[in-house]
Amino acid sequence: MERIYDQYGSQLFTCALAVTRCPTLAEDAIHEAFCRGLRLTEAPRNLKAYMFRSVRNAAIDQLRQRRKTSSIVEDYIFDSSANPSEAAEKRQFKRQVAQALLKLSEEERETIIQHLYADLTFQEIADLRERPIGTITSWYRRGLAKLKEHLEV
Repeated sequence: MERIYDQYGSQLFTCALAVTRCPTLAEDAIHEAFCRGLRLTEAPRNLKAYMFRSVRNAAIDQLRQRRKTSSIVEDYIFDSSANPSEAAEKRQFKRQVAQALLKLSEEERETIIQHLYADLTFQEIADLRERPIGTITSWYRRGLAKLKEHLEV
């Protein structure tokens, strides 16, 4: 579990944030998912896929419990390791992308974030969301087209 957290912690957070749109709820979802994982009596066949699914489910549970959401915080879905001057130059673009992401359907937004920012393959997303890979790629393509439209305006 420690290896999974060390290796995929930021991607798990990104996935949880895509669902909850709130950093605090995303952190709570990750905590809950790892607690569930530690209580397992048998190791799952694919621990990485299990943890991503568990984080997503915990994030959905967080929304059901709290029903309070805030907008996506763009600083959490973009790499913040850039130097301050680069970060300042990109701030406007980040806001535009974050606002455009909020205009997408939940399925499109979550798929784009999981693929681009959490580095999940389409097959991993399909397994995680229990949907056919064709549906996932359709959500991704439609979402990107809509993002492009929103950002070109």
